[in-house]
Amino acid sequence: MNKNHFLSLFLFVTLAFTGCATDGTGGLTEREGGALLGGGLGAGLGAIIGNQTGHAGAGTAIGAGAGALAGALMGESQRRSKESVKKELRQEMMQQQYQGQYAPQPYGAQPQTYQQQPVAQPAQELHTKYNPRTGQTFPDRIKFDPNTGEELQYLR
Repeated sequence: MNKNHFLSLFLFVTLAFTGCATDGTGGLTEREGGALLGGGLGAGLGAIIGNQTGHAGAGTAIGAGAGALAGALMGESQRRSKESVKKELRQEMMQQQYQGQYAPQPYGAQPQTYQQQPVAQPAQELHTKYNPRTGQTFPDRIKFDPNTGEELQYLR
């Protein structure tokens, strides 16, 4: 078996085992997918460059290794950024869920008592304009009926 056949068989077996890797979720992780894609692209570019210099096998091997490493690093970076976003979302949801008096207290902290502040009711707006066709009334600040676009008139 010559050197190129051995290298091709080695790359095929490596690719087959990489494609079968799983973390229990049924698919490749970002790191594994990046390594696979980078290795394939690197091998192709390495073969093209190696062919120009007369060493296609060496170029393929070097390109595949460099591409797999670069792809794995990119995939790991993507995984970390996704985890960071998930962590931020969890923290934001916790803050929204536990606002004010319901916020979790550190262990050993003295419980604080909160007094319920009365909520001021907004003053009801006076409806001083109306749409003569529909009969709906509106506050003074509105000039046109938002539903029909007709100009409003003052109540008499």
